Amino acid sequence: MDEFRTLLADVCREKTGFSILLAHRPEYLELYAAQNIDIVFSGHAHGGQIRLPVIGGLFAPGQGWNPKYTCGFYRQKETTLVVSRGLGNSEFPFRVFNRPEIVILTLKTKQ
Repeated sequence: MDEFRTLLADVCREKTGFSILLAHRPEYLELYAAQNIDIVFSGHAHGGQIRLPVIGGLFAPGQGWNPKYTCGFYRQKETTLVVSRGLGNSEFPFRVFNRPEIVILTLKTKQ
């Protein structure tokens, strides 16, 4: 993790303008926000694999049980994290109450 933190800081040091990061691990949102990345697109959580109404996702790789980032939009400081439920499976060979998803987003400049 320390190596990744250093590498990300080095890449972001030269940042000018709007920044987009494609990142596999949504649970690193705090790290992305610390580097002032504008928008992060992520997956890896598989939507929590098994979802229950009201509770949400039950398990996600890298986050374990009751994961915080499973799908949707999250915000920390000036960073927006977009997490897709994706198409595949992970630890479990099936999905329950967790439809596959492909996210399509249109980015527009401020007017």
